[in-house]
Amino acid sequence: MSQRMATALKGFINLALLPMSRRQSQKTKAYIAIDLMRQGAREVVTPKGVLKFHALRGSGVASAVETFHTDEPETREWIDTYIKPGEILWDIGASIGLYSLYAALNENIKVFSFEPSALNFSLLVEHVALNRMGNRVTPLCIALAGDTRLDVLHMSLYDTGTAGNALGVPKTVCKTFEPVFSQGVLAFAGDDLREVFKLPQPQHIKLDVDSIEADILRGLQRTLPYVHSVIIEVIGSNAEDSARIEQSFAAAGLEEDISVRTKGSQRSRLYLNRKMLSGKK
Repeated sequence: MSQRMATALKGFINLALLPMSRRQSQKTKAYIAIDLMRQGAREVVTPKGVLKFHALRGSGVASAVETFHTDEPETREWIDTYIKPGEILWDIGASIGLYSLYAALNENIKVFSFEPSALNFSLLVEHVALNRMGNRVTPLCIALAGDTRLDVLHMSLYDTGTAGNALGVPKTVCKTFEPVFSQGVLAFAGDDLREVFKLPQPQHIKLDVDSIEADILRGLQRTLPYVHSVIIEVIGSNAEDSARIEQSFAAAGLEEDISVRTKGSQRSRLYLNRKMLSGKK
């Protein structure tokens, strides 16, 4: 319905612009587009403060912003419960920055947001700037993986804010697909990234990339033992391959809080390092 309405409105605009010269027509379209984008700066009110998003940049963006309060309440609960002032969050698969920005509403929390898709990364940066959080959120247009290499990010859709991207092989946890575009991207094992660029140890990790979660954990073997908590989406083939995910967490001393499996979206699993958490004052 919404797509048909958009097509009809586009036709009406083109018809209204017919009497104009090509130059005037293009300028008018640009003014309309700018005005719509400004109107689309949607405010989302949360218990921690107000966030702003450019909600009209894509259908996936509009959907994500509208369902902010309902889609993954367990993720927001995890942020509220476990991430404390002075701590560092790695948001792996940050997309347009919903949860990075929500965590950074606490001005004493530092977030590193990993998003390899150029489309999503561009809007992520805009959202950080829009919310004036450049001193709290560091966006990085790189992929995390099991090892460090130059690779390709395959996209199943060429639309800002959508999921369905996959590193190396065009296959997500739910399907194999024919890429509409493949983008060159730097991929790092998380351990290598920290050592080469001297990134600080994260206390918390959100991991949601819809494809290679187990490989990413393999690249974090030296980092995970000092992580306090990890929330990870496990669906589709990831659920079938959960043994590798469990092995990585067990080796690092992280244990699952099984109660989270039935909360909210029921897609997330929460792993806690009880020893590290008990050491908090």
